Order: sequence, then C-alpha cells, then structure tokens
Amino acid sequence: MKRIRELDGLRGVAALMVIAWHYIGIPDGPNFWLWPIFYLGHFGVDLFFVLSGFLITTILLENRESENYFSSFYGRRALRIWPVYYLMCATCFLGWLSGKSPTLFQGAVPGWTYIFGIQNFWMAKLQDYGAFWLAGTWSLAIEEQFYLIFPFIVRLVPINVLPKILIAAIIICPLGRLIDSFTQDQFGYYVLPQFRADVLSIGALLAWWRLYGGEDAAISSRVRRVLGYSLWVPPLIWLTGSRTFHAAAWQHTFAAVFFGALLYWVLERQGTSTLKWLRGPMASFFAKTSYCSYLTHHWIAYGIFAALGVERTLRTFSGVATTIASFAATFCLCALSYRYFEKPLIELSHRRFRFSKSVDGTLGEEQLQAPSCENSSIHYGGRQDGGGLWR
Repeated sequence: MKRIRELDGLRGVAALMVIAWHYIGIPDGPNFWLWPIFYLGHFGVDLFFVLSGFLITTILLENRESENYFSSFYGRRALRIWPVYYLMCATCFLGWLSGKSPTLFQGAVPGWTYIFGIQNFWMAKLQDYGAFWLAGTWSLAIEEQFYLIFPFIVRLVPINVLPKILIAAIIICPLGRLIDSFTQDQFGYYVLPQFRADVLSIGALLAWWRLYGGEDAAISSRVRRVLGYSLWVPPLIWLTGSRTFHAAAWQHTFAAVFFGALLYWVLERQGTSTLKWLRGPMASFFAKTSYCSYLTHHWIAYGIFAALGVERTLRTFSGVATTIASFAATFCLCALSYRYFEKPLIELSHRRFRFSKSVDGTLGEEQLQAPSCENSSIHYGGRQDGGGLWR
C-alpha cells in the first residue's frame, strides 16, 4: 500500500494557480502586463476537478461492494466539506444582517441557494457571482453535485460500462460549451455541472484505467503522445488570451486534456527524483491548506486592502506590499484552520465512518480536500478511503 504524495503537490499547485490569478493577474485588468502572464491560473480549478475525479472514483471503485458504501462516503464528505463551508455561509449571513460592506455580503444570488448547494444554477441564471464573500463556492457546488450523483453510478453500473459513460461525458460536454458560446451566456459554461462534467470524467476514467484497465503498452503510448501534443496548450492559451472568440469552448477542453495527461504522467513516475519537489514539505503545506485558502482568499485580500485604505493594484509599492501581506495572512489563517479545526474533524470522520470493519486504509483524506478539491493519497491493493477535491 503506497501513498502517492505527488498528488498532494499537484493540489497545492492548483491552489497557488488560482490564488496567483486572483491576487496578481486580475487586479489591474486585462490591459496590464501581469494579466496574460497569470491567466493560466484561471484553469487551476480544472486541475482540481481532474484530481477530484480521479481520487473520488478510486475510493468508490475500491469500496464498491462495501456494506457501508453510501454512509461512509457521505459521512466523510459531510464532515470534510460542510463545517468550513457553512461557517462561511453563517458569517456571510451575519454580515448581511449588519448592513455593513454590501459589496462583500450582498448579491443577486438568493441566500437560500447556498444552503442547498445550488447557487451555481442561480449564478448562471442571473449572470452574477452573488455575494463576493461566497463568490468562489460555485466550484464547491459542482463538487457536491458530483458527489450526490456519481456514487450511485459507480455502485449500480457494471464496471465495463462505466468507462463508456465517462467517455460520452468527455465528448458531449465540450460540444455543450461550444454551443453555449454562441449565446449571450457568460457564466453557464463555467459554473454549471453539465458543462464541467468532462473535466471530472477525465480523472474518473484514469482511476478506472488504473484499477481495471491493466497494462496496455499501446494505451500508454497514446497517452504519452497526447501529453506531448498538449504541451502546446499553455503557450496556445497564453497567445490567444481571454478575448478569443469562443475561448470558453475550447480553452477549458484543452486544459482538461493537458491536466489529465499530466496526471497520468505523474502517476507513472511517482517516487522518482524528477517529482521530488511535489513530495516536499512546502507542497504538502499548500495541499493541506488548499480547501480553506480557496474559499477564503477572496475576502481576506478584500478586507486587508479595505482596512489599510490601499488601492487594489500592483502598480504601486503599497499595492504590492499589501498583496504580499494578503497572501501571508491567507495561508497563516488556513494553517490554523487546518491544525485546530479541519484536521480533528477529518480524524473524527475516519473513526466514525469506515468502509470496512476489518481493514480501513487511508487515501489521504486529510490532504485532498478541492474546488472542490480530501486527500491525495492513493493506496493500491487494498480497501481505502479518503477522496475529494478539497483537502
């Protein structure tokens, strides 16, 4: 039974991509030189989704026959995701009641939708991210919708049929994004599950292949070629930027293919010196704090800039210094959250919800949770647990 620590590192990379995009790329707008450099951070959530699809599917497949299949999976997911999430929702509600900082606590999206995890549908309907405090929770909503449906598919669908369903999603979803790009919609392609299921399915298909596909040299060769071709994806996205016609339709498709091939490559080279940096303590730290940092980094930076009365820009020394302070504050707060709040709950979930009464391996749940985004440790050859995008 071997833990794949490199997946922790990938989750840490995904979190840093998103935060760097929001902290450095966005503040001065698309005409500033930092925007195109950090634009790839926009796709960090796609990496989260690929990892989540892989890890969750591995957990579900290896525990498919467990009598505690549903209760253990949903029990652990609830204890991992809900405490931090609903604490965020409660804080936003109190802020709304106070009447202070309406930009932070008020928005077009109804508050009750956050309680049921369906705010992404209202974001698409209203073409609005809602309250800034909870703006990033659309990806968590997609994760929860994935958790709600996919365990039943894995449990009830024959093993040999599952990859056909996943491949169908991988083909159909990009077509849906393409069609949607011809409409006036600016949100749906990004926040609705039917337009993001292909990214999760790529990770899920890799999990199925690792467990049931066997060693097929021809398939491995094809994936390596895909990875080679997809190395052109980052520079292509850089060159075309965010203003390209129908960029939403093809950029996320290419990014998903790239991250899927990258994950396959990492899995094949786990334990090698090439990937030593993904197993290091720094990568582990950013992985552990990825869930909380993803949810909180927006309002932490907003609050620090507002408290200091500094303009949100990187064109000035004060703006750069405050951005650095926001980054440090984000990960200090999230490290404390993990140590004293999240980790104890993860340990409780492992004790309380077991897939097997005799053997209960750990998939690294204390680490993976993403988007969206529980742990990135995989143990092959035995019952295991963990999973999720957010650690």
